[in-house]
Amino acid sequence: MRLLLCVLAPLAAGMLSPDPAFSQEKEKKRPKEDVHKEYEEKVVPILSKFCFKCHGPEKKKGDLDLSAIKTPEQVLAGLDLWQKTVERLNAFEMPPEKSPQPSFEEKGLINQWFGRLPKGKLDCNQLATDRTQRFYKGYVMSRRLNRSEYGNSMRDLFGIDLHAERAVPADGSAGEGFDNNGDALFTSPILVEKYMDAAEHVLSLLLPEGRGALTPEIDAARRRLLIAPAKEGREAARKIVGAVAGRAFRRPVEAAEVERYLTLFDRARGRGDSFEASLRLALKGVLISPHFLFLVEPEPPEGGVYRLGPYQLAQRLSYFLWSSLPDDELLRLAGEGRLVEPDTLRAQLRRMLKDPRARALGESFACQWLELEALGKTVRPDPKKFPDFDDDLAEAMKGEVVATFHDVVAADRSLLELVDSNATFLNARLARLYGVEGVTGPELRRVELRDPNRGGVVGMAAVLTVSSYPLRTSPVIRGKWILESLLGSKVPPPPPDAGSLPGNDAEKNALSFRERLEKHRTKPECASCHQKMDPLGFGLENFDPIGRWRTEDDGRPVDALGQLPTGEKFQSPAQLKKVLMGRKDEVMAHLARKLLGYALGRALNKFDQCVVDDSLKALKANGYKSSALIETIVLSYPFQHRYAKK
Repeated sequence: MRLLLCVLAPLAAGMLSPDPAFSQEKEKKRPKEDVHKEYEEKVVPILSKFCFKCHGPEKKKGDLDLSAIKTPEQVLAGLDLWQKTVERLNAFEMPPEKSPQPSFEEKGLINQWFGRLPKGKLDCNQLATDRTQRFYKGYVMSRRLNRSEYGNSMRDLFGIDLHAERAVPADGSAGEGFDNNGDALFTSPILVEKYMDAAEHVLSLLLPEGRGALTPEIDAARRRLLIAPAKEGREAARKIVGAVAGRAFRRPVEAAEVERYLTLFDRARGRGDSFEASLRLALKGVLISPHFLFLVEPEPPEGGVYRLGPYQLAQRLSYFLWSSLPDDELLRLAGEGRLVEPDTLRAQLRRMLKDPRARALGESFACQWLELEALGKTVRPDPKKFPDFDDDLAEAMKGEVVATFHDVVAADRSLLELVDSNATFLNARLARLYGVEGVTGPELRRVELRDPNRGGVVGMAAVLTVSSYPLRTSPVIRGKWILESLLGSKVPPPPPDAGSLPGNDAEKNALSFRERLEKHRTKPECASCHQKMDPLGFGLENFDPIGRWRTEDDGRPVDALGQLPTGEKFQSPAQLKKVLMGRKDEVMAHLARKLLGYALGRALNKFDQCVVDDSLKALKANGYKSSALIETIVLSYPFQHRYAKK
């Protein structure tokens, strides 16, 4: 029964009041006299009943005398004290276990009063802890590498891409919508078997049983791996295993660690296996070690909030920007203790963002931020109506987004180019779809645009395709996509009796699609959301379901007129982009929030809002350059610190 009360009491107190640490978001300023009056009338009687016995004029445990707080100024000056008091009260730490306990209602009154205290600016140098667990979604344990991180890490570990990730399943998303969120990266016995298969596949190619002909790429990777000749026997194995483990574990390895893996080598040699077969077994042990498969961040025994060590900072940085291992330079700077210096960190950021591996930001972050993962998989236009769409075109569509994002970041240009730009990346297939001449070959390249309707993500075929039905466009889906993916607005799901429009051309001879949608949105339960979504989507109606430009739809002229609830009108994608540029700070704030969630690998909480605010300030002050956002995130308190339970 007591355990049940421990679970329910904080919830009951929370239902009676807003979360106290975060109420400053919606609070209205109240005169200190009102605060003091409520304190005297509601709070003091409860404190007197349960707290003054130990924290009053007679005992003053912890040098704390709550009864001495009498004036309005004293009440308002004690915010930290009230914060700790409320936290300990809700955590059943106070009053002591055998003392009389306040009721749910009494706890609720104190929570309500504290939640309405004027608190000023939130302390940005703070992380959520055990005491704030009731309004924090949880800290992240040392998380597992996701599928793409695993593949990239194996590639960079051996200097050749053998597509090890194909042996392991894809991961789901969580938190801010990314598949690197620690809360969703589960591990199972079946997954471990997949990692063993992947390791066996890679090592069998690099260290095959026979000495048949190897491709030049594999032969070069093999020679890089074998840094000591086989004739040295166990000593050669020790050098090779130690070198691979040091890179794989992203930190220096102890001699005792290497010895543990060499026991596998010894066992294989003892049963008569060849040097390479024995080495393969030892290296397989390295590749299925938690020190490789997990981003391990050692915790201090005393727990609490702590700064990441230099090697942990190096790996957090490399998996943020490259989705892969730290390189030799990062590890060297970590070993010298210099990586934690802000100037060194800034210099490394700029170097890393110019590296081709930073393309991973486009592949892993941008595609998930813009919700493009389903393109070519579960999202495919009808093959009879759109025979031009195939896997190669879908790949080119995604590639345009990835290359554009990487180009903005690598060249440190304005992130506003993601909203409106006069250039994009095209190959021959995509250029033909867009009606752009002079582009040949399968490789994507930067192309200057003459059409103001293209350029920026809302003019990209990948976005336009995933926000359409297989047989027709959807102004509703496209408008919802703009609101949620670009502006960061939350659109509630439709009510159960809202009904729906067909996803094909049914009834097309009776009413135009726009007329049918206008009729649908006359329902009061539908109008409020559709008034925000539909106009934005109609601004893109000149693009068909695979992103081609059109002026007619089934013989009728395309009506791309959109009018916002503010009265603002637009009638083309180019004009819609001007509307979005007018709300650029909303777009940038949402981008900052998404990139921060991706960088941290967890869901955000209100303590992280400081980083979002600082990011927007830095962007405004630096011409919205990408480096301003990325530097702010990397130098932030949450990125460089972590919380661990005791």
